[in-house]
Amino acid sequence: MTPVSGQGGASLSAYRYCRWRWLRFRRAWTDTRADRVPSWSKLYLRAYLHVLGLVLVVVAAVLTMLGSVLGPGFLRQAIAALPGAVLPIGVTVCAATAWATYRWIRPIWLDLVMVRERAIDFTGGRFNTRARESHSVFIGPLARTLNALAERMERLIAAQRDLTNGISHELRTPLARTRFALEVLREPGSAGEYESAIASIEQDVTELDELIDMSLTYARLEYSSLQSNLEPTPLAAWIEAQVRDSAVLYADKAVALTIDVDRQVRVAMDKRLMSYAIRNLLRNAGKYARARIDIRLAIAHGNVLIAVEDDGHGVSAQERERIFDAFVRLDRHTGGYGLGLAITRQVLHAHNGRIAAADPQILPGARFELSWPAAQM
Repeated sequence: MTPVSGQGGASLSAYRYCRWRWLRFRRAWTDTRADRVPSWSKLYLRAYLHVLGLVLVVVAAVLTMLGSVLGPGFLRQAIAALPGAVLPIGVTVCAATAWATYRWIRPIWLDLVMVRERAIDFTGGRFNTRARESHSVFIGPLARTLNALAERMERLIAAQRDLTNGISHELRTPLARTRFALEVLREPGSAGEYESAIASIEQDVTELDELIDMSLTYARLEYSSLQSNLEPTPLAAWIEAQVRDSAVLYADKAVALTIDVDRQVRVAMDKRLMSYAIRNLLRNAGKYARARIDIRLAIAHGNVLIAVEDDGHGVSAQERERIFDAFVRLDRHTGGYGLGLAITRQVLHAHNGRIAAADPQILPGARFELSWPAAQM
C-alpha cells in the first residue's frame, strides 16, 4: 500500500490518511466554539446546497411551463426518450452546479482566509502586515478597511512612542534646574540667591505646564477628529484680531497685512484651533524675523489661503518637511519644544487642509502657507 504524507510529514497508509481526513472533516462540522477554525468543506457544501436548490427550482419552473404549453403527456414522452431517462440530466445538473459553486466560492474562501490571518496579526500587534488587495465585491472593501485600520494604528503607535520619548527628553532640563534650585534653597548664601532660586523654580513650573498643555493638545489632535467644532467665522475680522493680539510678540517689527477677501465672507472652522495655528506661525515669524513680516489672506479655487513670510534666515529646502515632525527644532537656542508646527499641521488636517513651507516670494526668509476648504456660510 502506498504511504501518504500526513501531519508533520509522517507517512500514513491510505486507510489512516482517509481516517485522519474524515476526523478533521467531522471536527470542523461539530466544533461550535467561537474561535473555531473556519471549514472550507462546510462553507462549500452549504453554498452548493443553496445553489442546487435554486437550480432545481428554476428547472422545475421551466418544466412546469413546458408542460402547460406542450401538455404533460408530450413532456413525459420526451423525457422517457432520453438515454437513461432522467438520471443523466440529474447527474449533469448536479455536476455543473458543483463546478459553478466551486468557481464562485473558492476565491471568496481564499480572501476570507487571508482577511482572517491579517485580523489575527492585528490582534497580536503586528500592524505592519497588510491584507492582500482583493477585487471581490464582498471582501475587497473589508480588506481595504483592515489596511486603513492597520495604517491608522501604526501611525498612532508611532505618534505615542515619539510623544513619550520627546516628553521624557524635554522634561530633563527643567527638572534638573528645579533640583539645582531646591539645593540652593536648602542653604541660600544670600537673599539674592534665594529670590533667584524661587524665580527659577517658577519659570521651570511654567515651562512644564506649557509642555503638558502642548503635549495634551498634540495627543488630542492625533487621536481624534475635531470637525464637530466647526462654526461660521468672519474671515477678515478673524485674521485682523489674530495679528492684533500677537503684535506684542513683534512690537519692533514692521507688519504688513493684506486681505484679499470680501469682509462679509464667513467660513467654517474651529476658531480655537485655527487661532492657535495662525498665532503659532506669527510667533515663529516674530521670533526669527529681522525687521519685516508679511501676512496675506485670500480665497482661491474654493480654499482659504494664508501666507506668512519673514525676512529671517529662512528654512532650507532639505528641512521643510522635517520641521513639521513633533519635537524637531532647527535652532535649539530659541526655546520652545518643537510641537508648535506639528500641532499646526494637525489642526489643518482636522480641517481637511494643509500647511507647507514654501519658497519665499516677497521677503527673503521663511514662508509658510496654510490652506483649507472655504465652505463659505
